[in-house]
Amino acid sequence: MVTTATSTKTSTKTSTKTSTKTSTKILVVNSAFMQEIKDGNPSLINAMQQLHQVCISEENNLQVSRQLTKVLNTLRMELSLQFELEESYGYVEVGESQSQNYSDTAESTKAEHKILYGAVTELAEAAEELQYRGVETKQLRRLMNETCQFSLRLRNHEQAENELIGQSFDLR
Repeated sequence: MVTTATSTKTSTKTSTKTSTKTSTKILVVNSAFMQEIKDGNPSLINAMQQLHQVCISEENNLQVSRQLTKVLNTLRMELSLQFELEESYGYVEVGESQSQNYSDTAESTKAEHKILYGAVTELAEAAEELQYRGVETKQLRRLMNETCQFSLRLRNHEQAENELIGQSFDLR
């Protein structure tokens, strides 16, 4: 919000009038930085690939549980870094333009960061607890199903961000 003040003298009194202008900001993707951030983190890509491999693994329960715990913890750390960088440099607010639909998509995609990070944290903690308490087949299957669903949501999120990058180039 921008505020300007003007002063007027009347007789011996001074009065101040304040007028207010509002400036609407919209969220967009800084395509160059966002692409650089995505390209600059091969550890995240590797962790996502490892998660997919664990999801389709047919190894014994103990082995899957160990792999799952390790990859979820790695993925949680990588997502923390990735989301922080994306939110700091990849998403930016600019003056209002004609691309409101694009901005709505950017807002929605950015908001997914908190949801996805919360989900990977819960999964990592559940995997650690399962490994600590002993691997039970039923619980491991449930956790694997939840993990595979998360993996799909994360891939969809990354695809949506890549589409935003492509669209931002078209807006220029």
